[in-house]
Amino acid sequence: MQRAWRRASGLVIIVLTALSASASVRADEFAGKWEVGGDLLSTTMDNDTTIADGLGFRLRGGYHFTKTHTAELTFDAVSSDSQDKHSNISYDLNKIVLNYMGSFKNKKPDSKVSAFAIFGIGQIKYDNGAASDDSTVFQAGGGVRVRFTKSLAFRIDGRIWHFHGDSFIIPRDGFFSFDIGAGLSWFFGKGK
Repeated sequence: MQRAWRRASGLVIIVLTALSASASVRADEFAGKWEVGGDLLSTTMDNDTTIADGLGFRLRGGYHFTKTHTAELTFDAVSSDSQDKHSNISYDLNKIVLNYMGSFKNKKPDSKVSAFAIFGIGQIKYDNGAASDDSTVFQAGGGVRVRFTKSLAFRIDGRIWHFHGDSFIIPRDGFFSFDIGAGLSWFFGKGK
């Protein structure tokens, strides 16, 4: 067992070293490229929504107009339970958002790491199994992208978002919730 673990850990170290040592991979080589990816998603809901925190996934696709300006469409799907311990209600939350991403300028032009801010507007649909409704959602946040190769990167971001309930499924108040997502991005296209 220990021998297999040593082999596997050695292989992981070699792969990570090769990915991080890739020559001519720069974080600002996004202009004119498409980015698609998927994330694991953790959602922290506002306590007043009566929805417990949940886990889900995010699918995303975007186009980099320049090295600093990107338009991105995301689809988030999260399942959660009620915060009421005596309830067996579960909730499905689906969010579609059109985002603007602005990348920050790197101090080192050959850096593999790039930070970005993200702002978006879209729609959230919430369903408790018996009824469903939707609301406009606004979100803002930021994150970091780490390039491994010219076509592969790791990405992590956090977003705070705001929506309203319908006073039947979710109380009518305005709510703020928080998502954190981590996953991989693939880049393709000719570039500029």
